[in-house]
Amino acid sequence: MIDTMGIIIASNINIPPLTDIRSASALPIAGGYRIIDFVLSNMASAGLENIGVATEANYSSLMDHIKSGSPWDLDRKNRGLNILPPNIGKNSVEIIRGDLDILSGIREFIHRSRETYVILSLGSNIYSIDFNKVIESHKEKQADITIVYKDLNGIDQKELSRFTLLEVDEDKNITDIEVCPYYPKSTCASADVFVMERMLLESIVDECSARGSHDFIKDAIAKKMSGLRMYGYEHEGYTDKIDSMKSYYNNNMKFLEKEMQEEMLKSDLPIYTKNRDLPPTKYGSDAEVVNSYIADGCIIEGTVINSVLSGNVVVKKGAVVKNSILMQGDIIHEDALLEYVVLDKEVEITAARKLIGQENYPLPVAKGTVI
Repeated sequence: MIDTMGIIIASNINIPPLTDIRSASALPIAGGYRIIDFVLSNMASAGLENIGVATEANYSSLMDHIKSGSPWDLDRKNRGLNILPPNIGKNSVEIIRGDLDILSGIREFIHRSRETYVILSLGSNIYSIDFNKVIESHKEKQADITIVYKDLNGIDQKELSRFTLLEVDEDKNITDIEVCPYYPKSTCASADVFVMERMLLESIVDECSARGSHDFIKDAIAKKMSGLRMYGYEHEGYTDKIDSMKSYYNNNMKFLEKEMQEEMLKSDLPIYTKNRDLPPTKYGSDAEVVNSYIADGCIIEGTVINSVLSGNVVVKKGAVVKNSILMQGDIIHEDALLEYVVLDKEVEITAARKLIGQENYPLPVAKGTVI
């Protein structure tokens, strides 16, 4: 797919305290990955050679993770991976109020690119999608805009209200769009992936900027339904939007399931990430690990059950970690107990301390905290 470029809008979703210091797209997931790895890897696997990652705020962690794009074979002299910080020049006095403002700030990058088509990814969704098939469907239907969606038939109405929902007819023609409706009329949830011609995206951005619009879906897509041929592409695999502490916790826990691992981390659509060159995890003689994901570099001397641990985590003798997510560099001292807890990086839990949250309300702890 050499005639398609990619644009990823790094999510500004607020999940305190985890996003106080980083973009949601840079949040660790499944121990060894970041959320942005999924869309970036899918684009790289489809052959995209020109990908822009546009950021809004707290982007230093994201930039450190993706850097030149080497893990995705995008470290090239021409094109490759382009990190696009917010437009904060002396003439930029507008506050960023939505993704259209971010797209307006990178309009020159879009204009200078020479590809015919663009895949635009918004938000912090995880999925494993063959974008070649999405482009083929877009061309076959001669669509102006193709939106990737997942039919979530059977899930709770409150969960459906988290998504942009599409009404789709038998021919996959999109007849209506609702943004996070309180009473959903459809179960077809957008994966926040849009395919269109690059020049059409330029036109949309220019028109919306002139009108003072800020939201891409509400102001650009939903309001243009009558004038554009919009089709849906149904993704039958797993996808979810990480937009809250609960969804972040649940999606990490999903990776403990064999079916999830086989689908999302399959060999034909591999997920690449930054290589940290850590040594293998060391397990003590009294260590007990049950149904958990343990990244490299950890030292486990206590008990870890149904948990996801990033690299360089230390769980000392007598400590128990259950149903929890621990990020890089956390230290859990002797006889401490953690259950339904999400620890940011470099947190230290001192001896015999107990932190217990609930499955529906996991307890988050900010980076560098000592308890």
